[in-house]
Amino acid sequence: MSKQENPNVVGNIAIVFMSLLLIAIGCIMLFTDAVRMVYFCYGAGACLLVWGIWMISRYFLHKEFQRTTNYGFSVGTLVVILGAVDLIRAQEIADSIPNYLGVLVLIEGVVMLQNTVQLKNLKGNLWAVSLIFSLCSVAGSVVILLNLGNIITKYVTAFYLMLVIVGAFALLSLCFVGIRTKRYHKETQRELERNMEESAQWFAAKEKAPLEQEETETVTESIEENTTEEPSKKEDDEQVSSLVEDEVEV
Repeated sequence: MSKQENPNVVGNIAIVFMSLLLIAIGCIMLFTDAVRMVYFCYGAGACLLVWGIWMISRYFLHKEFQRTTNYGFSVGTLVVILGAVDLIRAQEIADSIPNYLGVLVLIEGVVMLQNTVQLKNLKGNLWAVSLIFSLCSVAGSVVILLNLGNIITKYVTAFYLMLVIVGAFALLSLCFVGIRTKRYHKETQRELERNMEESAQWFAAKEKAPLEQEETETVTESIEENTTEEPSKKEDDEQVSSLVEDEVEV
């Protein structure tokens, strides 16, 4: 399936972008205090602008307007507006950045929860691990958003470490689902080909059965004809023998 035919490419890019953003913020804030949070807001706003413009351009270049359920232009416009607002109000956003990061963690947790359901249905082996991380991410986002007892200011290191872990596992979860989906489709295709081959063999055997039955009937008829001819030949031989004996007597 090409990218043009894949309706989830925009969503996958969004998940990758949010994951990398969480990892970058967490790592930088863990190892240095010199970087101000407002710089991340400027960087995120610039990335949103570029991404929105790309989505709008892609909508026209790939002729996505020919599809009924494609909203690439609308989403791209919304992302451009959000990026512009982020750049204009970067300082105000930086002051309440934990809330925005909590929303990102919540989104990542919900997406990982869906990946867990998908892995379970596709019979993936790592669905239990994905379930644990997704539930922990959702619970952590709730704690961040509620900020009970100013827990973020008390455990700053743990907060940034959680951002790194959530972002990293979100990327791994996306990779797990992609790999398992490809394997599932390959297994399904092989099973379909095997079933088609077995069906073809069954039909071939079914078509061959009448021919074998006809040959058997022909052989049976020939044997019966031979058995009926042998007595008649015997009678003829007896008649000839009797005539010969009569001639001898005469």
